[in-house]
Amino acid sequence: MSTEIRISRYSESEDTDLRTLEFSLGSQKVATPTRSLNTNAFFKDTHLPPSLSCLNEIYHRFDAESLKKIDEVSAVSKKKNKEAEKSKTQAGNKPTLCILEFKNKDAGSRYPTPQEIEILINTAYSFSDITPIPSVPKIARELSIENFPIFLDYLNTCYEKIMVRNKKPILGYIPATAPQIARRIIDFYLDHGINAYYFDLDAELISTHKTQLTAMKNQLAKRGYEEQNFLHYVNISYGKSINDQKVLSARDLVGFGYGMDSMGGVHASAKRPPEFYEWLKTLKDVKRNTNRLLNREDYGYYRVDTLGSGIAGMIPKDAPVLQSDVTSSSESRQTRAVKIVNLHQQCVESTILRTMVNETPDKTMKYFRSKANVLETDLKNLMKSGR
Repeated sequence: MSTEIRISRYSESEDTDLRTLEFSLGSQKVATPTRSLNTNAFFKDTHLPPSLSCLNEIYHRFDAESLKKIDEVSAVSKKKNKEAEKSKTQAGNKPTLCILEFKNKDAGSRYPTPQEIEILINTAYSFSDITPIPSVPKIARELSIENFPIFLDYLNTCYEKIMVRNKKPILGYIPATAPQIARRIIDFYLDHGINAYYFDLDAELISTHKTQLTAMKNQLAKRGYEEQNFLHYVNISYGKSINDQKVLSARDLVGFGYGMDSMGGVHASAKRPPEFYEWLKTLKDVKRNTNRLLNREDYGYYRVDTLGSGIAGMIPKDAPVLQSDVTSSSESRQTRAVKIVNLHQQCVESTILRTMVNETPDKTMKYFRSKANVLETDLKNLMKSGR
C-alpha cells in the first residue's frame, strides 16, 4: 500500500494561507481545517456532534521502563489496548492517529534503541489509521546540521520498521527546528512517499517558527506537493498562560491561518528547569493562571477565576457539559469541563474556517481582524503580500 495520502479536493483563501482539503483514511473522509479530538479529559457521558471533527488523537509518552512493560507485561498491554479502544469509541470511531513521544529519564538525551523503536512503532501502528513516526523532543531540541545525519538514521529506522508489514499511510514527524533542517526532513519524507506530517511545536508559538514553516512549504512546492500535503500540528502554545493577565490571545487557533490543516492537543509544557517552577510557585498561582476558558467570539482565553458570575454567559448553549460542571467547586471537575468546552469551541471554529475558505476566500483576513484578541503581530504575519 502507498504511504501517501491522496488529496481529493483543495481550496485556499486569497488573503491568508488558510486552506481546506479533503482526503480519505480507510473508508472515512477527512475535511480540513479540523480540530482532532482528545478524549482523555472527557466525562463518561461526554459526546460531541460527529460533524465537528474528522480525527481522533491519542498521545502517549514512553521511556525505557514503560516501553519494556508494555512489551513484556500482558496486563500493561491490555490496559493500553482498552484505553485506545475507549478513546476511539468516545470519539465516534473517527480515524485515529496515535502519537508517541520517547522521553528517556537519563540526564542526557538519547535516541531509542532499535528494540525500543520496534515497540514504539508496534504501538503506534496498532492504535492508528495513519501511523505517526514517534517524536524525540529531547533530541530535537539539540538538532544541528552537524548531528542531523543521526536524526535521519532514526527516521529511516522508523520507516523500515513500519514497512515490514504496512497497510496504512504514514504520518511523518517534523520537530521545531532550523529551516535548512526542515527542508531536508521534507526531502527525506517525499523520497519515501510520505506527504502527511505532524509538526511538533514543543510548547512554542507558531510565529516563532514562521521561517521554518515557509521553508517547509517552499520545499513541498518545489517537489510538486504544494497542494498534495497534510499538516497536523501539536503542542502549540498560545502564550505564557502562567502569567496573571485576565485574557490571552488564542494564538493556537490562528495557526490555521498559517496554512496548518489540523490542530492537535497540547501534551508538552514549556522547557524550564524544575527549580524555575518551584520559584514560580512562590510568586504565582500556576493552576489559577492556566485554567482558561476560550471565547470563540473574540479569540480570547479568559482566566476562569476572573469571570465571576459572567462565566455563565461564556458557556455556549450547545456545550457538551453542564454549566454546573464549569462552575463546580471541585477543582478537578471544573478543569476537565473547561478543557471539554475549549475543545468543543475549537472544533466549531475549525468548521467555520472551512466554510469560509469555500464561500468567502477573499475575506479571511477580515475575519481574523474582527477578533478583538488577535494580536497585531499575528495579523501582519497572516497577511499575504500586497494585502
